[in-house]
Parts: sequence; C-alpha cells; structure tokens
Amino acid sequence: MASARCASTTLLNANVRATWTSNGPESIRRLSLSVASWLRAQREVADYLIAHGVILPTPAPISKKLAAADVEKGRSSFSRLCAYCHNAVPDEGANQGPTLWNVVGRDKASVAKRRYSDALLAWQGVLTYEDLNKFLLEPMLTTPGVYMEVPGVPDETERTNLIAYLRTLSDTPIPLP
Repeated sequence: MASARCASTTLLNANVRATWTSNGPESIRRLSLSVASWLRAQREVADYLIAHGVILPTPAPISKKLAAADVEKGRSSFSRLCAYCHNAVPDEGANQGPTLWNVVGRDKASVAKRRYSDALLAWQGVLTYEDLNKFLLEPMLTTPGVYMEVPGVPDETERTNLIAYLRTLSDTPIPLP
C-alpha cells in the first residue's frame, strides 16, 4: 500500500509541477483548488485512520548516528526533495514552504506569514533531531494535513544525512548529541 500511495503522490507532484510551470494564472488558480481538495482529503483519511486505532510510524532514534552522517549526500537529498519549496538561506524568499535556515532548534511552526496544519501547530517546543526524524519519515501521517507534497524519506540513512545537512543551515549549528 505504501508504494501505491508514494506513486500517486509522485504523480501528483509531477502534475503539479507541470501545471505550475507550463500554464498561466488560470491554471494556478485551478491548481490551488485541486491541491486544497487533495490536502483536505488527505487530512480526512489520516484523521479516520488515527481515530480507528492506526498506530503512527515511529522511526528508530537517529541522534547518535548524525556524527557519522554524510552531509554532502544530505545536501543532494535536500536539492532533490526539499529545495523546490524550501530555501536553505536566512532570507525567506518567495518559496512555498518556510525557510529551513535554523530549522534545528527553531520553535515549531513559527515562521511568520506561513500556513501550518493544525497538527503541526499542536506540536510544542523546538524542533529537535528526533522531531525532524519522525516528521521526515512520513509527514502526511505524523502531521495530518501538512502542506507538503513530498511523501517522506523512508530510508533511515538518507533521512539521517538530510537531517545532518539541515543542521548545517545555521550560523551556530545545534551541537550533536
């Protein structure tokens, strides 16, 4: 089932990007409506599953593995998975998602002028390595209604490398455990 969901999400991503770059303002308006409908449906499915006892995925802790992570591979994953919507610089710019500069240790759902799902707004405290590990494993299940197209990073090594790279996006990176 996971591969079917990933395939459909990938297809949605491909369709969204093709529509976004190849057509004018009318298609952007239609795109916004279709993405909003998709997010609403995704949130309803996640809420239903949680209400009926589905146990959310919990990845193995990765904090102690970060020191051995490959930051350059994490940068590559960022470019492939995240850079379409997120900046890696202090200036927020015009991307859809919040900047990921200083994401490790930042208050959750705290970047101004950004929309966050109710589930993400309910998270308390600052983003830790383990919070990012859980979130990036399966964003749509761990935080229903999240405004992300990427289905997640199921491979632990790739996720660890990505988090190690995200740690470097700071003038003063949070110390490793």
